Amino acid sequence: MLRLFLTRRWLVRLLAGIILATACVLLGLWQLDRNEQRAARNAVVEANAGADPVAIDQLVTPDDPVDDDLRWRPVTVRGTYDRENQLRLRLRPVGGDRGVHVVVPLVTPEGSVLLVDRGFVPGTDDVTIPPPPSGEVTITGRLRPSEHGRGLGGSLSDGTIRYLDIAAIAAQWDLPLYHGWVALLHEDPPAAESLTPLPEPTTEPGPHLSYAVQWFLFAIIGVGGFIVLIRAESNAPAGRSAEPTQLQRNDT
Repeated sequence: MLRLFLTRRWLVRLLAGIILATACVLLGLWQLDRNEQRAARNAVVEANAGADPVAIDQLVTPDDPVDDDLRWRPVTVRGTYDRENQLRLRLRPVGGDRGVHVVVPLVTPEGSVLLVDRGFVPGTDDVTIPPPPSGEVTITGRLRPSEHGRGLGGSLSDGTIRYLDIAAIAAQWDLPLYHGWVALLHEDPPAAESLTPLPEPTTEPGPHLSYAVQWFLFAIIGVGGFIVLIRAESNAPAGRSAEPTQLQRNDT
């Protein structure tokens, strides 16, 4: 059996088997890491999504970043919508429907600005958007961190973007923006025409654990199949050499 590994064919097979088995194990470990990340996210959702709303300044000020442990935390904010700077957030379908999210800056009495995702409007990117309430409103929504590091994926001058990168928006608007945004739950007073509410955050575990098990099984099956192949080929020469000997005796 050891002589098999000295041949070029089996050295290539051995190297390929090691690479494939290692790849399967690494992919399984990656899925386990993804599963842990999903579990940590779900723990934050479960802790924050159902909490009682508090004034936003009790959790974060305009100068502070919104940490991940504040994600989905309900907050209340009072201010006036800046209708002139309304944005359309594209490529964010809801329930499989194409449409845009309507993001409007809310100017607080102190002069700070908070971006509010007021909801979803199905249709194309240029669909008609119902206006937000005029005058002072009090909104309740779930706090979300900035989607930094991606740019905007669009143009503020056109009013259509893809990502809520607060730093990139603040650099162009030169406004004292909060370093996070809010997904609206309700506003008081309400708008004359409401938008489609945003979906609730989910806590589904996802398929990562089952994927990890599959990759580890692939690695085990691959190693087991390689061992069976080695044993079969190492035993084959003796069987084949015995067959001509028997034929020779019969001919004699």
